Amino acid sequence: MTTIEVPSGYTREEWTGYVRRGRHAVRANSASNFELGDIDNEMLHKRPLSTREMGRIRVLFARQIGVDVALLAKYGATARAWPIEKRRPDVPWSVHRRLNALPNRFELLQGEPSDDLDPDHQGKWTYNMALRAANSRPQSPTTPDERVSQAKYLLRSTDDAATAVTQLADRTEVMKKAVEDPAFRRAVRDANRERGERIERGIQVEPSAPPAAQADGKPAQEPSRQAAQPPVTYRESPTAVLKILGQCTSFCVSMQSAVVLVQEEMLSTEEEIAVLDSIKRVRAICDWCEHVVTTGQGDMDEELVRLLDGMDGGGS
Repeated sequence: MTTIEVPSGYTREEWTGYVRRGRHAVRANSASNFELGDIDNEMLHKRPLSTREMGRIRVLFARQIGVDVALLAKYGATARAWPIEKRRPDVPWSVHRRLNALPNRFELLQGEPSDDLDPDHQGKWTYNMALRAANSRPQSPTTPDERVSQAKYLLRSTDDAATAVTQLADRTEVMKKAVEDPAFRRAVRDANRERGERIERGIQVEPSAPPAAQADGKPAQEPSRQAAQPPVTYRESPTAVLKILGQCTSFCVSMQSAVVLVQEEMLSTEEEIAVLDSIKRVRAICDWCEHVVTTGQGDMDEELVRLLDGMDGGGS
């Protein structure tokens, strides 16, 4: 049999009694946590010991009875927070432990948990209810608010949250429900507006500035412009030509950004009609511009004049 080491200040009989009780409490398990806590308090707090001495003795005791020293310290703290007459044997020790810091813990534990702590209506104290009483997240969320709070906690990372939202968007019923919320629609609209602005800032070019010269001294052509139009000599081209090229480039870029933004909007019938009417006017003026460039004739027919007059007046 292993010899029991007795710390100074204790008789062998006294210390052996503590060890015997501690080992019994560990084996008993039912009320062992409180019993171990009581032993810890009796052993350490009824003597004039320094904090360092208390720590050394607790480590020695924990080793001799086979308990983790950190757990033994928790047992002692919980036993001090709950005098014997205030404890409930039918309530788990973990509930007492979770309520340790609440000033109204004695009143709370006198009765059964209230409805706001017991959404499952179990009618008895559980660890989840103790967490709710301490304003902490329950381990098993039950109410919608608790489930959402748990999900937000798990998705603290922006990347994780974005991935979750993207995957939830695959569920049509979820998106239909979400877009009914004005705050959600506004958030999506604002995010798309910011994205469009970033896109525009990233690809916007100065239409009036000629491209940088190549090694041979000739102006370099941008790939997108080469695909859309024949190369021109910017240094020799008339200002009017450069202005048209710049206006076309600016219009294409701006419309691309605007269309990206409008994709996520919930347009009313009136708004959709107004947008399509404006596109019709743009198409008509582009046809006229092409006619002027190819024929040299700038006359407008009555329909085009009517469309442009409506644009000048703001449209309806």
